[in-house]
Amino acid sequence: MSDAQTQIDAGDAFVVLDNNGAVRFVHSAGIAARYLRNVVDGAAFTDHLHPGDRTFFEHTRRWMADGAGGHAAVQVRWSRGNERWTKLYCAFEAANDGAVRVVLRADEEEHARRMETQMRRVVEGSLQGIIVRTAKDVLFMNDAFAHLVGRATARELMAEQAGLGPDGGIHPDDVSLVAERVKRRMAGDEEISCYEFRLLHLDGTYRWMETRATRVIWDGQPASLSWITDISARKRMEQEILRSKEAAEFANRTKTEFLANMSHELRTPLNAILGFSEVIKEQMFGPIGDKYAEYANDIHRSGAHLLDIINDILDLSKLEAGKLDLHESDLAVSRIVADCLTLVQKKAAEGHVALINAVPANLPPLRADARAVKQVVLNFLSNAVKFTPDHGAVTVTATLNAEGLHISVSDTGIGMTPDQVEVALSPFGQIDSKLARKHEGTGLGLPICRSLMEMHGGTLDVTSIPDVGTTMTATFPAKRIVGTKAA
Repeated sequence: MSDAQTQIDAGDAFVVLDNNGAVRFVHSAGIAARYLRNVVDGAAFTDHLHPGDRTFFEHTRRWMADGAGGHAAVQVRWSRGNERWTKLYCAFEAANDGAVRVVLRADEEEHARRMETQMRRVVEGSLQGIIVRTAKDVLFMNDAFAHLVGRATARELMAEQAGLGPDGGIHPDDVSLVAERVKRRMAGDEEISCYEFRLLHLDGTYRWMETRATRVIWDGQPASLSWITDISARKRMEQEILRSKEAAEFANRTKTEFLANMSHELRTPLNAILGFSEVIKEQMFGPIGDKYAEYANDIHRSGAHLLDIINDILDLSKLEAGKLDLHESDLAVSRIVADCLTLVQKKAAEGHVALINAVPANLPPLRADARAVKQVVLNFLSNAVKFTPDHGAVTVTATLNAEGLHISVSDTGIGMTPDQVEVALSPFGQIDSKLARKHEGTGLGLPICRSLMEMHGGTLDVTSIPDVGTTMTATFPAKRIVGTKAA
């Protein structure tokens, strides 16, 4: 068996050319097979060669076809299309009837150089950050990695982090994680790594990165090769989804607690209404007379409380649906405050709570919805009286400045923590279930008041210190003060 036949059996690509140089047979195998994809029977083989190589190739083929015997080999430039060429070796062997077999072999050095060039283009042109490192040194990084942290080039980033080591820029809380995963890869304990960590950006913020890494041999030594992608946007989305989920769960919990509280709030006045009305209907204490006036008063009070609860629920529903309209007029703030103080005066007297009216009588008129303003002030006063212990004080003030009109109600009551304030301002939120059972209420008052203030373009603020007291302030914008330039 000839050397050429041995090579062919090993899986070389070859063609058989007739005595005119036309292709008679094509055998595609081995690394050079891809060059024969467009070679067809009957076509001129030299059409695929560089014009400068065709004459020499033909001389060699004819020489072999004329019975020169032995073997010959020439280097040619093979067309890759679009005026691109690659170097191949063509080994000739004479066959029968003037035919010649040509075995194609790739130029291994040329192939290696081309593969290296192509790989470098892939690495440098990648949108993913690529970095090669050991436990102590950074061996390579591409420009895309530098872009992830706000630098223009890898050279710039390498210069800035010289002396910081491969962990420079990694969030302090993530350094141990990254070091441990690199150590496991370098030891061969982990073939492929996939994890997340944070890198310091040029703007001073940390960006979330996802890395996929493996162990490689780099310049004869083990190293870690990582492909890194910025996932900060995905992280923000995950956080937003988590916040939405927590908000939904909180809303569900507060509504559940609200319904549990309402079971008590609704049943108490209803039981009183039914019980006392039955006493009157059945005349259990004799013929109807003065004795029943007390029961009738209890029925009225219970019915009024039940109506307040239902009104709160309906008001909140209208506000959330955007169907509550404002009926604005010019209001005397001092008069509204005085009316509200009258309504809570009896409750304050029962609790020995002092009411202090510090609202100036000469305030300019306020352009607003009278019912809404009264509801806000009355809610402030009711809460203040309700949660102020015996011999405490509740003070109402009103001040005017460039921001607008501020109506404040301050008490010396039990106060709240910042977290409790947030709960109190949320719909259906009640600070403490035990407290809610001790004092009548739906937990809807402050959320309704805040919505009413927002409809007026104003704000509702609560400042509170546990065991010291609470101040609730409703601020109406300056444009609602009649007679001002902003009006």
